[in-house]
Amino acid sequence: MRNYTYVLLLLATLIGWSCERETLSIPSTPTPAGARIKLVHTAPEAASIDLYINDQKISAGLPTGASSISAGTGTPTAITYGSTFPGSGVSYAVVQSGQVPITLSSPAATTTSSTTTVATQTLTLNEGSYYSLLVFGTGTQPQVKLIPDDFSAANDPSKFYVRFINLIPNAPAYDLALSTGTVLASNIAYQGISSFVGVDVSNNASFVFRLAGTTTNVTTAQTFTSSTSGRVVTIVAQGIFGRTGTAVPRLFIYVNR
Repeated sequence: MRNYTYVLLLLATLIGWSCERETLSIPSTPTPAGARIKLVHTAPEAASIDLYINDQKISAGLPTGASSISAGTGTPTAITYGSTFPGSGVSYAVVQSGQVPITLSSPAATTTSSTTTVATQTLTLNEGSYYSLLVFGTGTQPQVKLIPDDFSAANDPSKFYVRFINLIPNAPAYDLALSTGTVLASNIAYQGISSFVGVDVSNNASFVFRLAGTTTNVTTAQTFTSSTSGRVVTIVAQGIFGRTGTAVPRLFIYVNR
């Protein structure tokens, strides 16, 4: 009888442990609510830029002579020509969705001077959606354009994906091609944006851009060293048509995914 009772207790314990296992859940990290936005500075004549969303500075340029940067979301950094915020890898800033007022301003040149407003807009940002906020054009008051970053077509895990944007003022239409000759986007006019197109994964893939319909490269090839499967990138033609030096037309690559 004692052995029978012991067996029943053991079975009850095992059944209880089994039921507990069935009800346990593995904790997961919730996805933050809001929209995702990446600021892309491609205006060669504009100063570094601060981004304010709902009057909150989420990126910051450092005035001359200052010893620290104003606090914001994440680590504030100066957004200069040919860079993005957030600036590391595939990061996007998570911001409020809906009708969102933004301000772009150039930081003060010194600790005593004032900032200069570059642009103000109200953006419509959908919950959970990804966007690039492009700053481009000539002069110190550049243009601003919000574009959706829709990765739904980038669904072949054996490829990486690229799109091409022409942001060179007064420039003709361009083609984007691999340095091997394969054309990825054709006849993209100023402010034109191609669809994402799949590219076979290759280490150190090199890209060139050309006057539409020609085989003459505008500048030297731009090599991308992180073309792993599933990667999604945007390739921007930036600079000013006919210029040399800092504003010379060239390619700039940033990562979306």
